[in-house]
Amino acid sequence: MAKKYEWEVKEALEEGGEKTHTVSLVCSMLTGKAVITIDGDEFDISVKPFSLRDTNQVFRLGEEAAVIDFPKKGDPTVTVGGEVIAPTFSFAK
Repeated sequence: MAKKYEWEVKEALEEGGEKTHTVSLVCSMLTGKAVITIDGDEFDISVKPFSLRDTNQVFRLGEEAAVIDFPKKGDPTVTVGGEVIAPTFSFAK
């Protein structure tokens, strides 16, 4: 069964203020299917069946590097600037 996760990540802008980035993930740990959507742009990061756990993917979030981590146990997390961000919303799809 696929699960959907969502994150909202705030980025401080050089000229002042901040921008909120939206990251969502639909994945199945069983099949290895994973699609990440970053600010409306969709990317397929699927792997072989049963291979998603204990992996990570690096991506750009605004001007910063970010990592989505699939731990051996538990929900995926996003790390930006050394700060681990838990999903703001998750549900079975």
